Amino acid sequence: MIAALVFTGPVFVEPPATASSFQDRNPGTAATGVSGSARILDGDLLEIVADPIRIDETKVIGWDQPGGIPQPMPLSSVLAVVLGPSADRDVTPAWRYVRQRAGDDAAMVAPYVRFTDGQIVPGNLTADGDMPLWRNAWLHPLPLDLERIREVRLVEGAFVPVATEADEVVLVNGDRLRGLVDSIGTHLVLEREDDPDGDPLRIPLDRVASFALVNPEDPPQGTVVWFLGGHRIGCEGIVISGNDYVRLDGPTLGGESIEVPYEFLRGVVFDAKRITPLAELPITVEPGLAEPIRSWIPEPVIEPGNWAWNAAPIRLMGPLRAGWRLPVTGCRVAATLELPLESDRGRLEVVIRDGDREVRRIPLDAERPIHRIVVELETDRFGLEIEMGEDGPFHDVVTLREAIVVRPVD
Repeated sequence: MIAALVFTGPVFVEPPATASSFQDRNPGTAATGVSGSARILDGDLLEIVADPIRIDETKVIGWDQPGGIPQPMPLSSVLAVVLGPSADRDVTPAWRYVRQRAGDDAAMVAPYVRFTDGQIVPGNLTADGDMPLWRNAWLHPLPLDLERIREVRLVEGAFVPVATEADEVVLVNGDRLRGLVDSIGTHLVLEREDDPDGDPLRIPLDRVASFALVNPEDPPQGTVVWFLGGHRIGCEGIVISGNDYVRLDGPTLGGESIEVPYEFLRGVVFDAKRITPLAELPITVEPGLAEPIRSWIPEPVIEPGNWAWNAAPIRLMGPLRAGWRLPVTGCRVAATLELPLESDRGRLEVVIRDGDREVRRIPLDAERPIHRIVVELETDRFGLEIEMGEDGPFHDVVTLREAIVVRPVD
């Protein structure tokens, strides 16, 4: 029998001000949503700041301020919601502290299960008799269904392999075994790749640090919600009312509904198959106009951590020309371009291209360090070139934040 591991739930953080607490201090107000600034992304990729925000089965409502004017929008016209600042310059010490304490500012080290559809559930291993279960503070105990799992980390900080041609198991002593994971009970049973005719290897689970399976990835569908601490949970619908909780109806991992404190919410996508993070697409880089002076181009840097919509920041060190092949033609690309704080002496121009055609030219410098773009493309190729300014190729660095690709409506 597996000894139940000590479970630790998501890190506690002091909650931000809520609508109810605001009304306690200001009894004349009548805001009915949950407080905490959010940004609503509508069908035109316009951002509407909402403080507070409320979501029900048919609409999203954002207030311009607590107790202020509500703006209702049909749920069908809203693409996504995100909490927190879009630019690094707008990050407050309190927001940075919350991310650091939850581990969202770095690569994840906590134990977790990642499913084939991209859902991620941090937690710990426990057991019901001989059946191992994955325990999380908000979801019901989950059986380790091998058909739905892509990878599992059982030991905090353990390396997690990427399975491509065979399942791979990493032991606590660092040994790596390849083959076919046949079952998981009190032991992980592995048919070894290097001994296909031999008896399957039975490995006690307390000797397993992590494992990855070659199950094919399933595209995410429906509503996907991101929470503090690395959680990424799919569901049929989300409700944010005035009780300081977020309710997920019909979680795809099972159960009727779950409730999570609002302060853990980081982002929502209402139709996951339409939105692809630019950071998850391959990037090609070349010198572009800087070829005479650049014989080598630094690789783009995808910032680690837990990011709403999986839209990790992309750092480009120019001058250079970057390109992405998009899933289909006719997509739209939205992103916030930012001159990093440490490169505030940079003076450059960002050239946006649709295929080979220039569609926009944006200057960035210390006085204009942030610019949000929404680009409608006719081709399936999105290009971005960083051209050096009049003072030469110095501090020509741009970070793309919350960069997403939105597919056209079928």
